[in-house]
Amino acid sequence: MRTVVIGGTGHIGTYLVPSLVRAGHDTVVISRGSRRPYRDDPLWRDVEQVTCDRDAAESDGEFGRLVAGLGADAVVDLTCFTPTQARQLVEALDGQHLVHTGSIWSYGPSTVVPTTEAASKHPYGDYGVGKLAIERYLMGQDRVRASVVHPGHISGPGWMPIGPTGNVDPAVIDALRVDGSCLLPDRGLETIQHVHAEDVAGLHQACLEQPDAAAGESFNSVCTEALTLRGYAELVARHFGHEPQLELVPWAEFVTRVSAEHAETTLEHIGRAPMFSMDKARTLLGFVPKHSITDTVLEAIDAWVEARPT
Repeated sequence: MRTVVIGGTGHIGTYLVPSLVRAGHDTVVISRGSRRPYRDDPLWRDVEQVTCDRDAAESDGEFGRLVAGLGADAVVDLTCFTPTQARQLVEALDGQHLVHTGSIWSYGPSTVVPTTEAASKHPYGDYGVGKLAIERYLMGQDRVRASVVHPGHISGPGWMPIGPTGNVDPAVIDALRVDGSCLLPDRGLETIQHVHAEDVAGLHQACLEQPDAAAGESFNSVCTEALTLRGYAELVARHFGHEPQLELVPWAEFVTRVSAEHAETTLEHIGRAPMFSMDKARTLLGFVPKHSITDTVLEAIDAWVEARPT
């Protein structure tokens, strides 16, 4: 099929676009043209690339018409964050299959875990609230066939993953590398559920290639297991040859010993205590993530360490 991928040079597109070409799809990427994919792949030579500043084109009312004019059978939207953006795109299309990238943050705090797609959603914060509003709009309209993929904490080579303290403080990884030490809030038992960018891409492609099963459905996209903060810190410490030296302190003390920015990021992640089910993707689409959670975080950390200047 002819597939347009909006925002195709980022985390997900780095894996999705070459995989679509490899599968024989005529693939078009729309991006600002300011970023290279995280991985080199000769198949990018077979991709039609369209340069467009989405924000500017949307403000002029031209973005949806640009996408529609490319004559796609299916569209993957990796960079939609508001219902207004979704509406402009959908109203320009006519019957195509649209696969939208949502977020597990659209659920809000987990109550029953593992959380399934049937769970009630009570998000907070602009990002999660916006993603839920987009999903509700897409599932309520009848102009296109829509599917929504909700990734967890996307990880992979090329960028720092969410770390064992629930933030992206590089000093946390450095300390675990040096002597296995790590400061954690409370008992360190809150969970973080990563997902490899390649598996997020794989689920988007599974939706594209099975439209009859995927249309009108949303799917979680996470590793099949979650890590506790404590387990994550122990994993990284031992990966670098150390016995873990964990210091567990009450939250009120934790926030005085890290920066306000890192404390806020930690709370954003552990406050949702995520752990999600992948059963629906397996049952409806036959999709199972190929990356374990331990491989996902360690691959990302090793690549980040290797890329740091010495």
